[in-house]
Amino acid sequence: MSYNFNPMTDEELESYDLLKEGIYDFEVIKSTYKTSKSGNPMAELQLNVWDSNGKIFPVFDYLVFSQVKLNIKKISHFCKTVGLVDEFKKGSLRENLTGLCGKVHIDVQEPMPKPTGGFYDKKNVVSDYIKSEEKESKDEFNDELPF
Repeated sequence: MSYNFNPMTDEELESYDLLKEGIYDFEVIKSTYKTSKSGNPMAELQLNVWDSNGKIFPVFDYLVFSQVKLNIKKISHFCKTVGLVDEFKKGSLRENLTGLCGKVHIDVQEPMPKPTGGFYDKKNVVSDYIKSEEKESKDEFNDELPF
């Protein structure tokens, strides 16, 4: 008896579970309060991102709460896509972001060197959250699940 499988090239293996660059629907399935390397409060987000066939891809992202304009811009776009505009305007975002949904722009990050040697694998990253019309804040739920 033998084991049967479909052999793949290294290129096929690297891109096997990656989304192509584009805009997709997402849901925050886990939100964890952390501290960034520079000591700022940070929300570590685990997103479920759906491709056009309904396949789910897990993608991690980080919202860093600092005075860096790029960080504030990303937080602003996140709030606008999930309906937390009022919270953004007040300058205070709740800690638990689980269950929020919207649209996200996904890119592919090429392999990067590890500090200890070797390389991190190619992966999907959030380049930005896609602002929709400014929705009113919703405390109960967000109905924009992509199914």
